[in-house]
Amino acid sequence: MTAGDARLAVVFGEGAVTLGDMLVGLSFCHDPIFVVAPGPDGARYAALLESAGTVMTLTGDSHADGRALRAAGASGMVTFSERELPVAAGLAAAAGLPFHSPQTVERLTDKHLQRRAMREHGIETPASWLLRGPADWPRDVRLPAVLKPVRGEGSRNTHLVEDAAEGAALAGRLLDPEGAAAEEGLVVEECLTGVPSEPFGDYVSVESACAGDSIHTIGVTGKLPLLPPFRENGQFFPDTLDDALRAEVIEMTERTLRALGVRHGITHTEVKITDRGPRVIEVNGRIGGFINELYLRATGMDLIEVAGRLALGQDVEPAVRPRDGVFFQHYTRPLPEATRVVAIEGARSLTRIPGITARRQLVQPGTPLPGDGKAVYLDLLVGHAPSHREMLAVLDHALSGIGFTFDTPAGPVTRTGAELRDRVPVHR
Repeated sequence: MTAGDARLAVVFGEGAVTLGDMLVGLSFCHDPIFVVAPGPDGARYAALLESAGTVMTLTGDSHADGRALRAAGASGMVTFSERELPVAAGLAAAAGLPFHSPQTVERLTDKHLQRRAMREHGIETPASWLLRGPADWPRDVRLPAVLKPVRGEGSRNTHLVEDAAEGAALAGRLLDPEGAAAEEGLVVEECLTGVPSEPFGDYVSVESACAGDSIHTIGVTGKLPLLPPFRENGQFFPDTLDDALRAEVIEMTERTLRALGVRHGITHTEVKITDRGPRVIEVNGRIGGFINELYLRATGMDLIEVAGRLALGQDVEPAVRPRDGVFFQHYTRPLPEATRVVAIEGARSLTRIPGITARRQLVQPGTPLPGDGKAVYLDLLVGHAPSHREMLAVLDHALSGIGFTFDTPAGPVTRTGAELRDRVPVHR
């Protein structure tokens, strides 16, 4: 595969891949066009982006920006940021570039529309309702239920509801336009219950490459058990499913992607394993968080490069050739009540533990923590083990040797990584 003179437009924003990994993965491109929003966030990254390509700052007029992309010779569009998907879709439509259609992006980013499209195509989903105000709370919802923003990422303001009155009151607070959350809309849906799967998670994710009518499964990613409320804390490859169940998961994912109208790029689909078969939790129209790092180590495949080549219309068939053993990631999550990271102890010794290959600090001591329940990853711990059981033993050893101190409303609290991980797992 050769990139030739094709120019790739990259709508840049914070998301599922790091800036450094993105620049490495797209190094095959000839002078990519990095599209950034006006303002300090775009300016902060402009110098680094200019070292690898051309930076184009949006004007706010999608038609004018589309004409500028066409004039610059752009022939493909990609983004790795969930929040930039609508921007990329609008630009691609204005410039005549292949990408998710604006309608598909609506279904990918609006949880209510996503469920509705699935049901319209005969795909079984949990019952769900759209809430615009506290009076919209459904009387017939079965509890426990999940309450979450109709548009959102990182588990922001996502809650398990076990009492209808408390759920309605919580919805009112989250929808209050004068409140700290001020969500535009919420979805409440029946909680999916997974089959007993511990010490592993009861769900997986499916990484897919889409090009027109073709959907190619890159891989199925195993997960560690969720922490309350609905917080991911690790994943691994290969998964622990048997062949028959894995085939069911892949078939369900492909049906869902077709129902949503996905025809371009890499997707990340989370699937719950229930006693009635696989059920889709949600679909993301871009690479999943930390997935590229995992697959690069486990298979040698750079999914950022694959996404870029797909966007340019190149013939890409990502054939996964797994390396021996189990490749894993663990991300430490703070206490839910924590307001600030005060100190971290023992981190330097972790990479001396056999099986731990690297650790990346993501939140520095002194950093305030958000109060909206948004996913916060304190660090990324990566490793390799001969088997899934040995992976768990490596993590047990490593997480017991690192300590985190937080400010909380009740005062400073210190917990080991193992204690933070071993909070009671939840289902969703």
